[in-house]
Amino acid sequence: MRLKLNIFKKIMVFIIVLLIPIVILYSYSNQVSVTVVEDEIQNSNLNRLSFFTSQMDNVVNQLSITSIIVSKDQSIKELLDSTNQKSTFEQLRLQESIVGKLNLLSATSSWSNRLTIYFPKMKQAVSNDYNGVYDPDFLRKNLKTYWEYHPQDSGDSYFAKFMVSPLISYKDPEDADAIIEVRFFQQNLINMLSDFEQVGKGTPFLYYPGVEPIMNTVSDSTLVRELVAHLDNEHLEPLGHLIVELNHEKYLVDYVKSKNLGFYLVDFVPLQQILSPIVKSRNLFYFSIGLLLIMSIVVALLLYKQVQIPIKWLLRGVHGIRSGQYAMRLHYNPNNEFDYLFLRFNEMAGQIQELVEKVYMENIRFREAKLKHLQSQINPHFLYNCLFFIKNMIAVGDKQAATAMVLNLGDYYRYITKLENTMTTLEDEMKMVQNYLNIQNLRIERFHYEIDIPESMAQLEIPRLMIQPIVENAIVHGIGKVEHYGIITIEGRRSETGNRIIIDDNGSGMSDERLTELQQRVALPMEEEMSCGLWNVHQRLLYQFNKSSGLVFSHSPQGGIRVEIRWED
Repeated sequence: MRLKLNIFKKIMVFIIVLLIPIVILYSYSNQVSVTVVEDEIQNSNLNRLSFFTSQMDNVVNQLSITSIIVSKDQSIKELLDSTNQKSTFEQLRLQESIVGKLNLLSATSSWSNRLTIYFPKMKQAVSNDYNGVYDPDFLRKNLKTYWEYHPQDSGDSYFAKFMVSPLISYKDPEDADAIIEVRFFQQNLINMLSDFEQVGKGTPFLYYPGVEPIMNTVSDSTLVRELVAHLDNEHLEPLGHLIVELNHEKYLVDYVKSKNLGFYLVDFVPLQQILSPIVKSRNLFYFSIGLLLIMSIVVALLLYKQVQIPIKWLLRGVHGIRSGQYAMRLHYNPNNEFDYLFLRFNEMAGQIQELVEKVYMENIRFREAKLKHLQSQINPHFLYNCLFFIKNMIAVGDKQAATAMVLNLGDYYRYITKLENTMTTLEDEMKMVQNYLNIQNLRIERFHYEIDIPESMAQLEIPRLMIQPIVENAIVHGIGKVEHYGIITIEGRRSETGNRIIIDDNGSGMSDERLTELQQRVALPMEEEMSCGLWNVHQRLLYQFNKSSGLVFSHSPQGGIRVEIRWED
């Protein structure tokens, strides 16, 4: 099926087709720009981090060399030799000389540090700050020839490295002549991180798996710890970068590993901050496209209002007239050239409605006259069967059945021959229907009927002979064509939406196709050759009440046909 587009839809499709390539091309260009900027920034940050790490490693290497220089000092050997040969004063003088040399070596480094020499055989320790204490348990536990981090709950945490002289006594500190400890404090690294942060846009810190990160005092500790928790789950190379999402915001993370300390120098910066110029340019472009789209939609809506809506109203009016809705009028003021067309259409529709109503009323009057004529005629065949029934009942001596037939037949013909009024009450109509059912029941003797009409519906006015033709069809075309015992039920229902009389039978019924055909036939316009049965009832309901009134046909729960008579008060 070919898709038909109106003018408004064609314009909208044209605008969309025009804008989509522009948006796609710009999105691709913007993505390329973002990728290039991200790569450049990542390379720049890695270079800065590598340079900073190399500076830090250089300082650490200098401190490592200090331990070697100390181990080679002759004063240490003299102090060890003076243990049993020289006086206490001479030993103190040698210790003071060693402290002086330690102070000189400590001052050569830009970092605050502490140099300590442990003499296991003398059970003494000498340091440049006079705080050295010989503790064999401390040495056994912490003696490492590489840099090890020692976090402290109170005081400044530090990194320490030991050198044993001679090296063969490394496994048992008690056998060593001297053990040199080089220690520098965490505050040195914090100061370097602060200097590094001042020349960059990120937040640097030192990270080692399972250890509290080392960061400066202005860093967001909560955010850093969240990043550390994420890094713990990552396999980190000696240097690299990754993108991490924290608190619904993406961060560019670069890292370089220190060769001496084993810690990673990590720097992270929000991607939004890096890409803000590109994002502003992108948002400006999208805003321009959005503004252009809005302006296009406004123009299209104006065209839709001024042209498309009036055309829709005209099409609706034409379809309405075509489908028989002759009361169709166009109540819309476009305030343009279509006003003239609407005015002329309404005038044309009014003239058509007037002509159709005249013809329709004439046909209704003709049908009413024909109905009265039919009412005034006595069906010879029906009357003959009833009289023959009376004769037979008298012949067999069943006077009660003959009397019942005479009374019901008299009441029935008295009702249908009243021609002065086409309207009656539902109560009187049902009395006539009951007379008709009694007559048929006396003749056929193989069906029974049930009538349930609420008292609230008894005085409702309805057209005469509205129910009897339907009951007659149920007997003649329903239970009259089957061999089993027949049942006819008549039920009245009243609700806020209207009134219904439901007539069910357990006759032979109809197929879905025939029911649909019957429903369509009673709704067709009048034709001269059409009979006056169900069609007449349906059309009189439409004429007397409204368009939602009439007959509705469906399958009955009893197996036959259900006919619903619907109308509103």
